Amino acid sequence: MLFDGRIIAGITVFVAVARTGSYARASELLGLSRSGVGKAIGRLEERTGLRLFDRNARALKLTDQGRTFLEEATPMLEALGRIATPAGPNDVRGRLRVSTDGAFGPDVLIPMLPDFLAAYPRVKLDVLVRDRIDNLLIEGFDVALRFGEPDSRGLDKQLLIQSRVLTCASPAYLEAFGVPGHPEDITDHHRCIRLIDDVTGKPHAWNFIDAAGETRTISPDCSLTVNDAQSLIAAARAGYGIVRLLDVVGEAQLRAGELVEILPEWNCLRWPAYLYTPNQVHRSPALEAFMAFVRKRLTD
Repeated sequence: MLFDGRIIAGITVFVAVARTGSYARASELLGLSRSGVGKAIGRLEERTGLRLFDRNARALKLTDQGRTFLEEATPMLEALGRIATPAGPNDVRGRLRVSTDGAFGPDVLIPMLPDFLAAYPRVKLDVLVRDRIDNLLIEGFDVALRFGEPDSRGLDKQLLIQSRVLTCASPAYLEAFGVPGHPEDITDHHRCIRLIDDVTGKPHAWNFIDAAGETRTISPDCSLTVNDAQSLIAAARAGYGIVRLLDVVGEAQLRAGELVEILPEWNCLRWPAYLYTPNQVHRSPALEAFMAFVRKRLTD
């Protein structure tokens, strides 16, 4: 006896609604009307005898039955997805919404995207730079890539790279003010430019680690603070003061001699970047291809 195909279609709609948290976003993802999504969920509940969502004016939440159904339905859809996996890159299609931060996006992710889009010409990307990690389900994102250790509850997290935190200044600044010999010299004798923590609204403390594992933490009083990596680099290149930045962010300026690494023996702290995806969500061939491409490129 063949399984009712209308239930399979309803399950697809159900997973999309559970993933996005709303009928409206699910309708955009599936190319259906909002009313069509609501009717599909209603028919699925009628056919299965389950109440899948609690609905009110403010929110749409999975019931206990809905969470159990999602856990059981997701592996089935993943199995169907594997059966229908495209034969080659030209067969992979879809639109992905990608969330990233102001350091990882411009300096790491964006430069590799032309090669990805050339390899997968039928995939489209919407890349949004955000200060904080989004609620991927509510915002409708497929994947997030960013530096740091944000709250990742409810998300799958994969380590991508470990970037070294460097202490840098322009040659003009060092000629005028000298080169510090120790982190504590910065507090006493130097100007600095600090990056604002988007979570606390305060400048990040500067944490130093040497090769032996000895640590120093300073919070120098700065006349200039900024909230993005490119402004940090621009201010340092202009010769205002000393900065702390990731090696992948300042690579071009260091190579060109516009910035100079100082205190190299104290620059052993490494800052991670992760790839995040929602838990228990079927990954499309386009998303699988994107994730594999990013991991391979960064490994290479």
